[in-house]
Amino acid sequence: MQGGADVALVADGRGTRLDRLDQRSPWRVLFPRPSAGNPFAAVIANTGGGIAGGDCASLSVTAGPGVTATVTTQAAEKIDRSVGPDSEIRTSVSVAEGAFVEWVPQETILFDGARLCRRIALDVAPGGLLLAAEILVYGRVARGEQFTRGRLLDQWRVRRGGDLLWADGLGL
Repeated sequence: MQGGADVALVADGRGTRLDRLDQRSPWRVLFPRPSAGNPFAAVIANTGGGIAGGDCASLSVTAGPGVTATVTTQAAEKIDRSVGPDSEIRTSVSVAEGAFVEWVPQETILFDGARLCRRIALDVAPGGLLLAAEILVYGRVARGEQFTRGRLLDQWRVRRGGDLLWADGLGL
């Protein structure tokens, strides 16, 4: 699977709206109508039910000046066991001056034997705001699952106006 989504948001006199959308199966982007006082919402859905060995998925979100938006996922992303290549998830969020974006997806669940390389690139212009959070879960505890073998490479790069502010990497 080589799925993904590219979402561009702009703001005008009526608020935030979708400017451009390119989505490739199995990822779909849904735009529920927010209730009064809530920001524009983009919800990523994986119609395939999970990511398996060798799958590559990418998400790019670009927020123009004045945009206020929440970007999340419909459900937890499940990373299945792989007997071969790594799965890959690439996320890129770009926030313009005067924009505010929340990147708050549901958790990513690593099943035993999963192999994941996840790269997150965040670029916030001076005067822009971004709240970003990701959660990794090692198996489903309520089902007695554990992550005892596999691979994880989790890399974050945070830039302000193109200048690198923070870089972090976790390898297990």
